[in-house]
This record gives sequence, C-alpha cells and structure tokens, in this order.
Amino acid sequence: MSKQIIYNPEARLKMMTGIDRVARAAIVTMGSHGPAVMIQHRTAGIMPIFTRDGVTVARSITFDDRIADLGGRMLRDVAGAVSRQVGDGTTTAIVLAQKLAQDCLKSVAAGFHPLQLKKGLDIALALVEKTLLEKALTGINDDWIEKIVAVATKNELGVGKLLAEALSKLGVDGSLSFQLGNGLQDKLEVVDGTQYPQGFLSPYFMTDKVREEAVLENPYILLYDRDIDDMMDLIPILEEIKAQGRSLLIIAENVIDRALTGLILNHVRGIFKVVAVKPPGFGDKRLNRFKDLALLTGGQAILDDYSSPKLEDVTLEQLGQAAKVVVTAGSTTIIGAVGNQAAIKERIETLRKEAEIILAKKPGNGSPTGNKHDYEELEDRITLLDGRTGVFSVGGLADFEIKERLVRIENAYMSAKAALEEGVLPGGGVALFRCIKSLDGVIIENAEQQQGFKILQQALTAPLQKITQNAGFNSEAVIAKLDVQDDDYYTFDTHTNSYGNFLDIGIIDPVKVMRLALRNAVSVVSTMMTTETVIMEVPDLSIMDGYSPEWAAATREDPRV
Repeated sequence: MSKQIIYNPEARLKMMTGIDRVARAAIVTMGSHGPAVMIQHRTAGIMPIFTRDGVTVARSITFDDRIADLGGRMLRDVAGAVSRQVGDGTTTAIVLAQKLAQDCLKSVAAGFHPLQLKKGLDIALALVEKTLLEKALTGINDDWIEKIVAVATKNELGVGKLLAEALSKLGVDGSLSFQLGNGLQDKLEVVDGTQYPQGFLSPYFMTDKVREEAVLENPYILLYDRDIDDMMDLIPILEEIKAQGRSLLIIAENVIDRALTGLILNHVRGIFKVVAVKPPGFGDKRLNRFKDLALLTGGQAILDDYSSPKLEDVTLEQLGQAAKVVVTAGSTTIIGAVGNQAAIKERIETLRKEAEIILAKKPGNGSPTGNKHDYEELEDRITLLDGRTGVFSVGGLADFEIKERLVRIENAYMSAKAALEEGVLPGGGVALFRCIKSLDGVIIENAEQQQGFKILQQALTAPLQKITQNAGFNSEAVIAKLDVQDDDYYTFDTHTNSYGNFLDIGIIDPVKVMRLALRNAVSVVSTMMTTETVIMEVPDLSIMDGYSPEWAAATREDPRV
C-alpha cells in the first residue's frame, strides 16, 4: 500500500486544528457550572448520550482529515489516561494540553528548538509537582471526602456520604462497583465476603424460599474445571462430607443431565445439603479464577490436566472451606474463606503490580481495547481475592440521566481515593495558579529551555480561567482578587460567589488529580511538538467502486430460503 508523507509545519498545524476542535467541545463541561453535551448514539433510534464528562466528549469526536484526527486522538489519549488513573481531572488535562500546544507551536514557528522547549517543560513540571506535594494537606476525614465528591460530581447531594461510607468500610484498596439502579435514590451495599455474579444452577437448591437464596453453613467447596455428568463420581466424597455433618458447594464448569437431577433430589429430600454453581470468569480467563478461588478457600483446583486427580479420587484435603456460602439466582457469596492470608495478600500485590504495568503503557503500546480488557480482568481478580466488595446503585428518573450520573459518581469515587493517597489543595484551578509564584525567578540552562519553562508557567492559569468563564464570571477580576491574597489556601466558590479558605467553603481538589492532569498534558504536547514528519497509509478506495449499500440490501438473497 502506498504511503502519504506530511512534513512540518503542515503536520503540526493540522494536528493543532484537531486539538482545538476537540478541546472546544470538551472544555464547556469544566467546573460545577459547566453545561452538558449531547452526543448522538452511533445506532439510529437509540437515545443520545447526555454527559458533563470531558473524556466522554473527547472520545466521541473523530475527523475525516486523518492528520487532524491524530491531534484529536492526542487529547483523547491524555484525557483517557487521567480518567484511568484518577477518574477526575480529564477536562483539566484537556485545557492544559490545548494551552501548552498553542504556545509551544508558536514558539517553534518563531525558531525555538522543540527538544529544548521540551526540556524546559520537564523542568517546570518537576518543580510544580514538588510544590503541590509540599503544600498538600493530608489527614483526610469524612467531611473533606464529602466536599471532594461534591466538587467532582458538580454538587450532587447525598452522594458524598455514601462514598465516604464506602471508603470507610472498604478502604482505599477495596473494590466498589457501580451499576444502574432501579429507583430514584442511590443505594450502597457492602458485602463482607467474596462475591461473583454466578447463581445456582437450579432454583430447587434454594433453602430459603422467602429470600430466594441457598445458604450453606460451614461448607466444603469443590473446584472442578470440567463438566460433571455422572452422579456416581461424586458419591465417595459426598459420603465423607455427610459423615462429618457438613454441606458442599460445587463450583464446576457445568453439572448436567443425571448428575444435576441426582444432586437436586438428594438435596430436596434432606439426605445432604449441596448447591452447584458455575465459576467466575469466561473463556481462557476462567482458569486463573479457579486458581484464585483455590487460594482463597485453602483447597485445590481440580483442573483438566494430567496432574489433577479424577473426580472419584478427590479427598477432603483437596476441598476448600468457608464459614458460610450464600447463593442467589444471580450471585455466589463466600464468607469466611479459610485460605492462607499471607499468600492471598502476596497474590493481590502481584496482580496490582501487573495492573500498574498496563496503566503505564503509552498510546500505541498494545491494543487500547486489549489493554483495557486485561486491566479490568486483573481488577476483577483482585476484587475476588480481597474478600470485601461494595456495589453502588445509581438512581434517577430516566436511563440517560442515570448513565450520566453514574460516570460522574464513579469519577468522584476515584477522585476521593486519590485524595487519600496524596492529600488535597484548593480546587477550581486555584492550586495550579498558586504554583506560578514558585516558578518566578528560576533561571535554567539556556533561552530556549527558559521559553519552555515560561510556557508551562503561563499555562497554569488556564484551568482557573475556564472554570470562572463557564460560571459567567470575569476571570481577570477573579484572578486579580486571588492574586492579592498571599494565602495558598484562599480560593473562590463559583456557586456562592464567595472567597475564603478552601476547607471552609468546600472547594477541594486531590493533589494527585492535578499533578497527573498536568503531567499527562506535558507528555502529549511534547510528543506532538517533537514530531517532524507524519507517515500514513493511503487507503485503497477502488475496491468500493460501483458498490451501493441500497443495491446490496435490495438484491440480498433471503437467508431462510
């Protein structure tokens, strides 16, 4: 296939066009007063997406001009990276990236060397990050978390208390999943145990018809990575379990035909208590889930390989154990599993390190979809091993409203977790604005690096400007009033049009959010600025000559004939 080669300055100018167009669409959502954006769904007849989330807007935009789309993709990537890392701060990253890109390209056009400008940006970035961490206030309490959540959700009432409760019960490393609720109110449910979404294979396994669940006290747990189709294979182990007066949870690929019928009949008649469920996970990922469950419950996964015993030869020592198991039509909860806690923590730490490696991958390093899938798989495995999970059901009047709220609430939860990690500073773009003075008077190696340093210093005002403008205020007047106050914690509330200490008026942002937004913005602008040539494949459109979708549909043979 032939190649198209685009040289500078044309390449950079076209990329800048894409950056400006994406930024213009996303920046309107910034701040608590930022309006929403309506995005047409790609499938006709489905309700459009209603969002106030910058990264969602950025991801929805593509351009016919492939060079301009490269620029747009850079903003999509920078916002996506911040979203994956800390949830909030995506629009801040877009604002910073646009401002840095505009000023850097002007400087390159004026004759400054891109690599020297990049060095200046990197030096300024390191100083700003150091300043933010030094000024940060730690010792986060529930009241601070509620205020952080209020800022991140654009003043959603009541959400802060629920998320503070979730963090209190689950901790920073705990897992909280979000789902569409069925009512008007938000609901939080914390499960003290390992839960995964697979229910009993038959409702006849239920032990409590009112609650529609099967409860097993002090059960053994059989982990079998194959189909069970013969009841006789289970008789030896069932007799041993019955002799001890205990019950059995069977986690198997499937229990079919006579084996399932035999288990149900014995269970219903009270001969022994048993419940059969499917394992968590799907496809080739299921093997890892079996091994995780074996570690969690202190048993052995009977896998489909030469080293595993046959089902009729399984002993009690190879079974897992737990204090209690609760199975419903849609979930299995294992409470009080007896696995080695030290080994479980070691496995969790290993999985977290693997997840961090995936998050650290730069755009183009592997498939974005594949990376996301691998990361989510690791998160699910950590949740399974962690032994304590929460579910936040988001309420609302209509589906489009619930979906829009779900994104904001999930981002707010990640923002609150980020605050617990590195502390907090004034929100509304003020913390970055306060860092400008810390860069005053710094002299670096040469004039070109100094120019890059100055570009980043000037860009630190951009988030504050956009937030106040979206709220309908004169940004210059607000900046002037903040500037005369020699107080790092003095900020502005656009809702009440008032000034004061950021903790008192509740305008709080996590330091980690601001720091990563700036770092990712500098990274993507440095990539664009140091790009001299773009090489792209020229698509062969001749294969579509004479093709008409209408003709193809009209002449298609009836598949039922």
